[in-house]
Amino acid sequence: MFYLLFFALVAEVRGDAIDFFNLPKLVGEKSYELKLKEMEIQRKQVDMDTRNLRYLPSLNFEYAPFFEKLPSEGFDRKGWSRSLNLNWSFQEQGNVVLTNLIMELEYERLLLEYRALFQKELFDQAFQYAETLKLLAFFDYDFSNEEDAEKQYQTIQKLYKQGIESYMVAQNSKVDFLFYKYNAIKSKLDQQKSQSVFRRKFLLKNVSLRPIPAREFKALPLEETLKEYEKNLSEINFDIVLSINQVKILEVQKQVRFNELWVPDFFVNLYENSTKQTIYGISGSWTQPNYVYDYSRGDYSLYANNPDPFSSAGANFGVRIPLFNRFLSKNEFDKSKIEIKLAKSQSQFLRENTGLYLFELIQQHNNLVELNDISLESKRTAEENFQIMEKSYKTGSASIVELQTVDRRIRDVMRNQIQNHYELIQLRLQIGLLLGDTMKFLRE
Repeated sequence: MFYLLFFALVAEVRGDAIDFFNLPKLVGEKSYELKLKEMEIQRKQVDMDTRNLRYLPSLNFEYAPFFEKLPSEGFDRKGWSRSLNLNWSFQEQGNVVLTNLIMELEYERLLLEYRALFQKELFDQAFQYAETLKLLAFFDYDFSNEEDAEKQYQTIQKLYKQGIESYMVAQNSKVDFLFYKYNAIKSKLDQQKSQSVFRRKFLLKNVSLRPIPAREFKALPLEETLKEYEKNLSEINFDIVLSINQVKILEVQKQVRFNELWVPDFFVNLYENSTKQTIYGISGSWTQPNYVYDYSRGDYSLYANNPDPFSSAGANFGVRIPLFNRFLSKNEFDKSKIEIKLAKSQSQFLRENTGLYLFELIQQHNNLVELNDISLESKRTAEENFQIMEKSYKTGSASIVELQTVDRRIRDVMRNQIQNHYELIQLRLQIGLLLGDTMKFLRE
């Protein structure tokens, strides 16, 4: 098609053309949704890098200097205190093991979601790519129809003025011309809208699409294809894989609820405390036995020098068993069991539904292949009929009405063939997406 060929050549000269099979690279570089998902993965990676630190016991160090004025006592006091506490809880350590496992499963889920999102983004853009090319082909086809219809209309108008053709034939020719002109303008608008959607998705300007390499599409063996992929759906279909991952997360969360309900909390606590203070500013007398003589001051005062520091160290251990909180923990545990049943049921339904959907898509594909083959044969036949009718019209053995009828038929057949070709491409993209590789059935 001349318009598409010209479009591709101009794009190649400008250097802004996009190739269909380079879409995976473009999606990876330009997709905003993928960039957001990458940042989400990076944030989770920070937690993953420090997850082993969660196994360490709780260790707290406190240092607190103090200053206190006691006017009623007649002296001031200053000093410092410090404490060091180490606490280890059996239940918390057990939950750390489980919560770290949940974290790893959530990280795995993010990676799966990234791959699934990549395939979805690729499918959307590849589908839009094929849709835009289809509309460009429609525009090329409708533009050519408009030109031919205009020439035919002008010819029939001359024949009408010469009295050779009737008014009705002239009017039908005008209707055909306006119809094809309307289709050409509409096709131009549709392909501009479609290409705008493609550009805005990746913030591209002046982008042009190269034609998808032509190839013959054959029917997919229904039984063999289903047998090959149905048994692996739980491994290749991202929706099913994500549902299985969710079941795993819920099962670990149920174990956490079980621990909170039934596992007693054994704990060990080690501590060391020390305090040192200075009391000063009091003059003493002989009548108060608590006063001692301070040689540095030359008088009697209460602990005028720094007294010996006070310190203590020890350990305690025991067990904590929640009483009233157990009712809430039991509720959470019962809910977690129901959530697992629900998630497993949804996963199983999704697997069966996906298998049925795959069966239907393959059937649609094979029916469309058959329809496409018929449209190609119809196109060849219609072209032959038009050539025969055109010769008959030139020799006077066929009327202009008969020629117009055959002409409309060939145009309809050509439009159907364009439609079937690009629908086959889009359907193969859909089957590939369902099986975890959008481009799979277009590369083979």
